[in-house]
Amino acid sequence: MFTPNLNGTTFRLKGHDLHGEPSWSSGRNCPFAMVNFGTERQKTSVRADSSASRGSADERVMSMGKILVAVFVADGIRIGDRFEFGGRRFSVMLKHDRYSVLGRLDHYEIDIELLPS
Repeated sequence: MFTPNLNGTTFRLKGHDLHGEPSWSSGRNCPFAMVNFGTERQKTSVRADSSASRGSADERVMSMGKILVAVFVADGIRIGDRFEFGGRRFSVMLKHDRYSVLGRLDHYEIDIELLPS
């Protein structure tokens, strides 16, 4: 059994407006525990026709993370929801059930992806 030690906010997608922009529900508190989250840069080649030096550039790779959410919060977070923590916005991509050694549902493992600012 883990203990949530951080607080985030979840927003459920209600629909879209006339311009196709998503409209979100009001935020709900979501205690969670961070497993990992990393931002990385990856080298990418520059096209030969755009650079005589055939140099390389840095490209920011979409960041993925993993959080653990207690069972009592489970109804508060679903795939497709927006999750906010530390001034950054994430999209909930996957939700996995995790069980204790006794076979009882213990917590949920949530995969999140950083949304562009």
